[in-house]
Amino acid sequence: MLSVIGKLPSISILLTTGLFCFFASCDSGDIHESEYIHDEGVTLSATFRLNYPELYPNDYNFTFGAFAETGNSPLVSVNLPRPDDEGNVDITLENIPEEATRIRLCFTDMGRQVKYTFFEQTIDRTSSGDIILPEKEIDLLDYNRIQQLVFQQYNCVSCHQGTSGSANLLLTEGESYRQLVNHPSTRSEKLRVVPYEPDSSFLLDVVTQSEVISYPHTGLITRNDDLELLRFWIGKGCPEN
Repeated sequence: MLSVIGKLPSISILLTTGLFCFFASCDSGDIHESEYIHDEGVTLSATFRLNYPELYPNDYNFTFGAFAETGNSPLVSVNLPRPDDEGNVDITLENIPEEATRIRLCFTDMGRQVKYTFFEQTIDRTSSGDIILPEKEIDLLDYNRIQQLVFQQYNCVSCHQGTSGSANLLLTEGESYRQLVNHPSTRSEKLRVVPYEPDSSFLLDVVTQSEVISYPHTGLITRNDDLELLRFWIGKGCPEN
């Protein structure tokens, strides 16, 4: 018994020394600024003023996201909230990774693939710290949105292209506007599109009424957002911008 008790001090010294070495070998736990920025990414804040906020989507995600140089889905994103009564909306995108080179305000589908882009800008990496963008005005009634999300997305251009197109109607980019607005129809006494008069526009009859032509076009436009976009555009006088 005496021999065991006599060894206790040396055991105590060994334990103390071992614990000291263990803690000395561990990280201090301090978070270095460069490591924090690399891990978390930068933050980008923006203010958008939406023209025609009535056209805020229900069938698309209104996405504010950061994208790599290539690729059609965001690396990180948030949904744009509905604007206030004046069309203003503030938004913040956090944790933007280093591989992100540009930001977009866009519509995406359920698979997070971009369907239409309203605004795109390269991310400025020359200054340190978080990024604040100047206020940006966004036109939700841009005619190019109709061109891409209606005529091209639903493949209307497959029949309405070339030198004349089906029913002598071209819906290709650069041709569709002048072939629709105040233009006679070959299938009706109505004009194809009458500014400010959706109910007098044969285009809306074709996509909403199955009996007006021999090959029904009803059901071709599957998202109500896109159908209402056409009606709203005509009601506002068919702006071309």
